[in-house]
Amino acid sequence: MAFINGAWAQDQFKVLLYTRQDAWHYESIPTAIEAFRKMSDQHQFDFSWTQNADDLTQDLSSYGALVFLNANADILTQEQLAGLKTYMNAGGGFVGIHACSNGDIRKPWFDKLIGGVFKDHPKLQTGIVQNVAPLFPSNLHLPEQFLWSDEWYNFSHLQSQVLRVVLTVDESSYDPAMGYDETPLVGMGKVHPVAWYQDYDGGRSFYTSLGHKPEVFLSQMFLDHIYGGLYWVVNGKKANNEY
Repeated sequence: MAFINGAWAQDQFKVLLYTRQDAWHYESIPTAIEAFRKMSDQHQFDFSWTQNADDLTQDLSSYGALVFLNANADILTQEQLAGLKTYMNAGGGFVGIHACSNGDIRKPWFDKLIGGVFKDHPKLQTGIVQNVAPLFPSNLHLPEQFLWSDEWYNFSHLQSQVLRVVLTVDESSYDPAMGYDETPLVGMGKVHPVAWYQDYDGGRSFYTSLGHKPEVFLSQMFLDHIYGGLYWVVNGKKANNEY
C-alpha cells in the first residue's frame, strides 16, 4: 500500500484507492492516481493507493472511503470480499468509477454495491449529459446539460428501486446502436443513468460510469464530480430525498 501525501495540517478523512490494470484502462490509472494526489492536497484528506486486493482484508475502519477505479470483483477472494462487506456494514463509504461495474463473474453483493452490472457500450462518442440532481454534492458545479465524450455504458441488474440517479445521458444525442461489429446494440431507452448514489448494507455508495479516457482525469469538472461523490459517502448526513 502506497501512502501518497504527507500533509502538514490535520486531514479531514482517509481515502484508499484500489486499482487494477486491464487491457483498456492501463493508461488512465497513472493519470488518475496523480489526480487523486492533487485532490487530496486541495481538499486536505489523507490518500493512499494499492493494487493489492489483500489490503482489503486489513482493518479498514480508519478509512472514510474506499475508491475502486476500474477494479471489479472478479479476482476478489471470499476473504477479500468479506473485508469489504465488514467495512460497509460498519458504515463505510464506497466510490466506484467507470469499469468497476464491468466484471465477468457475478458476485451479487458487489453488484448491488455498485448498483448495476455493465452489459455493453457503443463506440466512444459525444453525448448530452443531463444533471437531474443539481443539489447533490457531485453535481453542484455542473450545468443543467453539458456535452461529454465517453463510453456510454448500458447496464443490466440495475437496482432502480433503491438508486438515486444524479446524471443521465440523452440517447438521442449519440448513436446507441453503434457497436464494434455489425451487430447493433440496444440502449437503455428514455432514461439512461450514468451516475447514482445509494445507502447500502450499512454504508453509502456512489458510482459514476464516466471516466474511460486518461484525459478526463485532467478535467477539473470531472474531478469535482468525483470529489462530490467522495464527500457524500464520507459525510452523507442528508436523507436521500433531500437532494
